[in-house]
Amino acid sequence: MRYRGSHRLEKWLEQGGEKLLDARKDDLGAWYAEQRKPFCLEIGCGKGGFLQTMAKLHPDTEFVGVDKMLAVAAKAAAGAARHGLSNTTFIVGDIGRIGELWHEPRVARIYLNFSDPWPRRRHYDRRLTHASKLALYAKWLCADGWLEQKTDNLDLFDWSLASLAANGWDIAECERGFASSDTDGTLSGKYVQTEYEAKFRSMGLPIYYLRARPHQVE
Repeated sequence: MRYRGSHRLEKWLEQGGEKLLDARKDDLGAWYAEQRKPFCLEIGCGKGGFLQTMAKLHPDTEFVGVDKMLAVAAKAAAGAARHGLSNTTFIVGDIGRIGELWHEPRVARIYLNFSDPWPRRRHYDRRLTHASKLALYAKWLCADGWLEQKTDNLDLFDWSLASLAANGWDIAECERGFASSDTDGTLSGKYVQTEYEAKFRSMGLPIYYLRARPHQVE
């Protein structure tokens, strides 16, 4: 699939290339091992608006966005570069394959914002809350880390809740429609709107939110 606007790819790479890693060329296992401070990870970062906002709110925290499409990640990296956001990195690649190279807990937050719902049953294993993905997230999250999901798709939301419960995750928050509000000063992305969220809210659609983490034995 060709991304609309990809004819600008060369320009975006020139602007944001220093912030962009490519799973096909770069050693992402070594990059991950070099991270000394916990970072926040958005899977399916799109144009990067959410991460740019988070990076501005929390300049001392590193924010990493992953997207499968080079043009999309390049545009996000270029936008972050234009705003002078030194605490951002963008990665091109499939999170399942990338994640096999990451083994230690380095991640403070995982954000799943309006991910592809993959509605056909035969594609459920592609959902970002599938058991195979949750096993990866459990390896990456720090002891005080959290997974957050926002979606407008109720079927995906209910399926995610069931998948999390079946795979030993504790659900701390679950909201079936919540009002927008000011950010609360934490690393939570609950009240930081994405482009999709703003669009869906303008249409009067409910937004579903959950926050969860792997069960911890006290």
